[in-house]
Amino acid sequence: MYFNSLTFVYFLVAVIAVNACLPQGFRNRWILGASLLFYASWSPICILLLLATAAVDYGVALKMASLPTLRGRKPWLVCSISIAVGSLLFFKYTQMAVDTAGWLASWTGNAWEPPLLAIVLPLGISFYTFETISYGIDVYRGKLEPKRSFFEYLSFLMFFPKLIAGPIVRASEFLPQFSASRSCSPEGTQKALHLLAIGFGKKVLLADNFAPFIERVFTAPLEHNRWACLVAVFGYSMQVYLDFSAYTDIAHGCAKLLGYDLPKNFNKPYLAVSISDFWRRWHMSLSRWFRDYFYIPLGGNQGSLLRTYRNLFLTMLLGGLWHGANWTFVAWGALNGTFLLLERLWYDARGEQIPRESAMGATERRLRIVLVFGLITFTRIFFRSPTFSVATDMLHSIFRTTEMGAEKEFALIGIPVASFAYIYVSKYRERWLRASFEGWVIPGYALYLTLLLALGATRAEFIYFQF
Repeated sequence: MYFNSLTFVYFLVAVIAVNACLPQGFRNRWILGASLLFYASWSPICILLLLATAAVDYGVALKMASLPTLRGRKPWLVCSISIAVGSLLFFKYTQMAVDTAGWLASWTGNAWEPPLLAIVLPLGISFYTFETISYGIDVYRGKLEPKRSFFEYLSFLMFFPKLIAGPIVRASEFLPQFSASRSCSPEGTQKALHLLAIGFGKKVLLADNFAPFIERVFTAPLEHNRWACLVAVFGYSMQVYLDFSAYTDIAHGCAKLLGYDLPKNFNKPYLAVSISDFWRRWHMSLSRWFRDYFYIPLGGNQGSLLRTYRNLFLTMLLGGLWHGANWTFVAWGALNGTFLLLERLWYDARGEQIPRESAMGATERRLRIVLVFGLITFTRIFFRSPTFSVATDMLHSIFRTTEMGAEKEFALIGIPVASFAYIYVSKYRERWLRASFEGWVIPGYALYLTLLLALGATRAEFIYFQF
């Protein structure tokens, strides 16, 4: 049940309509039932894994809460995390381990063809695993009282708007809303429709229309000239943002119509003025998860500079691996970690702090935005390429000396223009909508138009569904 499908629209309308008619006491059960149905539409069998994961985490949290000391709780926390991470490793990374073993065997002169394992990756496992881990750690630290009701904990974990691709929500943010009396005000409905309209528009009108050209170039980079490859790389950088932020907008809109608020996940990331600023703006729920549950426990920026650099690099390396079971994702994480380290080294050597946007002039800010966008886009070559061979072919095509030729695809102009127009127009979107018929008419018609277009559009899976 894709978000960008009419099946999901019918499902959402039914869920909201029934939810509005039910007494407050029955709404939570209804939403949990709808979430189970939503996940079952993807993978009925994988519900069992999610339920088992939830049951273990729920039971361990209750046990930890009954123990007075951190020393007594620690073995239970280790058990809970080991089960959650072990499940993620098995389903997501076993094939990668087998393929790597085959590659290493070939280097030693032993011919061995790695088998293709019949392991199905449960949808959303990377996201809900991180939510269960954060729940256990927060209970262990005494920052959160565990829920006595398994039904409430399961409702938090399975809430369908964020189940498949986030945002990664913490129990401390969600469970208080679950217990409160909820309704969607007229202002909330207006905001929700606005988010849905923007989300469907990004996905259906922009991201999905970029995809065919980008797919064609990345499939055979050497068959395309430098300019086509450059457009494909920059186009993909925009596609992945539009695609993922579209999912987030739709998730926020759905949640708001049901009376819930989800954490912010994007804050105009391609207007970042430094690499560290970019990672404060991009996939914010994942960045803060790594900060609070990996980077800071490693030592954060406490201690020596060398230790801080190590912690930064390891965090980005793990972030790359989290995204996909492929060494190209590890390379992507390593590149981002390297850029972060170089940025920190530059300012630490000068005894300065990384400057904030408010301290910059207009010209410096624009130059920095272009530089950061270019560096992040360069790393996307490895993020998008299925193998290192494709990535090196893409780099070879970009840096070889060729003439542009007669290729006149729309994408050569359309992708950059549409992308940068969207980035800068988005800065003034809120002000424009408030002045446009109280913000109702334009989002309403945009939503109606994109839904009509979705009837005949070629629907592509959201990129972050694969993670």
